[in-house]
Amino acid sequence: MPRMSGDDVNNEIARLRKRIAELEDDIAERDKTSKGDIAVPELDLEEYVRYGRQMLVPEVGKRGQIALKQTKVLVVGAGGLGCPALLYLSGAGFGTIGIVDHDTVSLSNLPRQTLYSTASIGKLKVDAAVDELRSRNANVKYVSHPVAVRHDNIFEIVRHYDIVLDCTDTPMTRYLLGDATRLLSKPLVSASALRTEAQLVVLNMGAEGPCYRCVFPDPPEHVQACSDAGIIGPVVAVAGVLQSLEAIKLASGHNGGQPPTMTFFSAIHGRPWRCVRIRGRQKSCSVCGDAPTVSESDITTGKYDYADFCGGSLDSNQYPDIDSRHSISVMELQVRIKSPHVLLDVRDRTQYGVCSLPGSINLPLSDMLGCPEGGALPLSSVLDRVQSALVPLFVICRFGNDSRTAVQLLRTRYRLANAFDVTGGLNMWSEHVDRTFPRY
Repeated sequence: MPRMSGDDVNNEIARLRKRIAELEDDIAERDKTSKGDIAVPELDLEEYVRYGRQMLVPEVGKRGQIALKQTKVLVVGAGGLGCPALLYLSGAGFGTIGIVDHDTVSLSNLPRQTLYSTASIGKLKVDAAVDELRSRNANVKYVSHPVAVRHDNIFEIVRHYDIVLDCTDTPMTRYLLGDATRLLSKPLVSASALRTEAQLVVLNMGAEGPCYRCVFPDPPEHVQACSDAGIIGPVVAVAGVLQSLEAIKLASGHNGGQPPTMTFFSAIHGRPWRCVRIRGRQKSCSVCGDAPTVSESDITTGKYDYADFCGGSLDSNQYPDIDSRHSISVMELQVRIKSPHVLLDVRDRTQYGVCSLPGSINLPLSDMLGCPEGGALPLSSVLDRVQSALVPLFVICRFGNDSRTAVQLLRTRYRLANAFDVTGGLNMWSEHVDRTFPRY
């Protein structure tokens, strides 16, 4: 007989313990029946029909279905991840589903946020989601939390649930939710998706399972949102559906005793699926380590500053302030481009290919930032023209954020005193100058 590895031994022990617990439950139920104390069925006839195919799966069965009905699951974020997760959590028959989101539905949400329709635009996402979910399965209790998670409300919300799904998209919220769930000993199913890639991890599993900070001890220096980098709808849907599957496994008792892993999905590049083992609980972790420095009271009182840790806040931006003398409005740009000028679009090449102003030149900000100090910029001949002919250089982007960084760079590193930021970018151009110009 081949020798079993340490992981195999642990897995087998976990399986045997689970089987023993199942047998003990069977014995207890038979004892009740033999004494004439017949338990009232915990599923009604409609639920047998609704969940019948799911209960036919041996790993679920009637016992698993009842466990789902008794489980309260919280979904934080009702966007691209949250919508598919919510659809399948509701369909699976979880007893209570809480939804946290303070945002409203917009037209750009509809291609990937499948709970909403054109009629939902302008409504709170939690309200639109509950209306749609209730129309599909009224057996579930839905709880709306139309708020943004903050240090002063996160614990009060999370403590009422058994499982938490992180469907958010900002580092501050992810760390806040990761810390709160760990301190409350709640399993956390965390996922993210961008462009063509997605990843998934289940955290806080037992005393030695890692928390979010164990896996990601330091916040990323720069995080692109889907609104900037883009996303393919089915990619984020894959991640959201996997989150719901992990919640079903947790509730029905099929996610214990396994080593911590992270799942990666790639829609286009490389292997579609990869699953890698990740490190367990870290002794140096500031939340669950041997000498933790972050407590519930530190968070709720605001003593621990997530803005400082993540290098920003949810409401602030990290773009430089530009002197009003070095910026122009889109209405002023409309007038000034009738005279000699250079119009520089600093969006990436993909966005520039979607739409652009006539006569503009594309030089992505990333190329400018990657140029070494004192090095020559691409399109140097155009910049030479700006300097030699003394024509103004107008810098534009999508929302007027990257253009500010570009103008500061051009004015400080390259001494272009006639570089001007176009406030509000192409978004404002579409709103105030040319309504036929595409907004995306």
